[in-house]
Amino acid sequence: TLNQEEIRGCLVGEVRPTLDDIYELYCQHASIVGFSVRKAKNRKKEGTQIIKEKYYFCSAQGERNTGKKKEENEPMIEKSTSTKVKKRKKRKVMVTRTGCNALIRAKMNKNGEFEIVHHVMQHNHPLTREPLNYLHRSERQMNQPKEQAIEAMQECGLRPIDSYRYMCTEAGGEDALGNSKKDHFNCCYRLKMKSIEGKDSQMVVDKLYEQMQEDNEFFFRVRLDDDAKVCCLFWRDSMMLEDYNIFGDVMVFDTTYRTNKYNLICAPFVGINNHWKNTMFACAFLGDETKESFEWVFETFKKSMRGKCPISIFTDQDAAIAAAIEKVLHLQFNNFLLL
Repeated sequence: TLNQEEIRGCLVGEVRPTLDDIYELYCQHASIVGFSVRKAKNRKKEGTQIIKEKYYFCSAQGERNTGKKKEENEPMIEKSTSTKVKKRKKRKVMVTRTGCNALIRAKMNKNGEFEIVHHVMQHNHPLTREPLNYLHRSERQMNQPKEQAIEAMQECGLRPIDSYRYMCTEAGGEDALGNSKKDHFNCCYRLKMKSIEGKDSQMVVDKLYEQMQEDNEFFFRVRLDDDAKVCCLFWRDSMMLEDYNIFGDVMVFDTTYRTNKYNLICAPFVGINNHWKNTMFACAFLGDETKESFEWVFETFKKSMRGKCPISIFTDQDAAIAAAIEKVLHLQFNNFLLL
């Protein structure tokens, strides 16, 4: 077992049974020195899938891909001057690639174990201060015990932010937890989608089909993501359609409600009838609050109401909702009120 000073120094000659052990050793070295590790290329034995050599780089290795080379290699295509092509604005991101040459190279020896045969220790960029090392990607780990604890807290009804704060307190602080808040929220989302993709989602769809058999005017739509998982759900019945045709000039769209088990966003379309009572025009469940999801919901709502749009909408202060309303329902800012 190496001590901290030995791990900080040159690792040439260190032997480990597997590549995972080599990676763990280099991550320990990176944590002490102050940089993040990225897995790189490997070489396999000819005609097999057995890896005989593996590289691990500093995460600052290489250069940032600006996209200029791709544009230069593309063939010249004449574009009509009458049509304007709208280019997407490039997202500004921090430059993290500095061409750093720090790396290790592990090679399989005669005994089938892996030995570090080359180690470049010199970095060409500032190293991270020790209190911030836990933010490195190679340091952030979401292991199975953590996922099980998060899943248990989700089943008890805790919100992701509350479960994150609890785990930070139990670990002794954010730096001792071993993962960031974003990692925690992503894990909560994966667990949520995992539970939806099972029998529960099929049961909901079956119930909606049963309602369609009983109600000729019943309307519902289900949206799937790239992995064929349910991410959005919308429905309305014949009574909702009739109420909307009569009282649908003014509508409230609120997304502040969430279910306990799946943490889905409940988005009801609500109005007021002639008795000053709340009446529901439609309802949807959303997996996220992105512009694309809100556009899908409003397009589906508009289709279910046979193209009729409300005159005024009350909604919360969300830029994604506002953009979707303007695009799909063609309402200007003065026609919907931000609560």
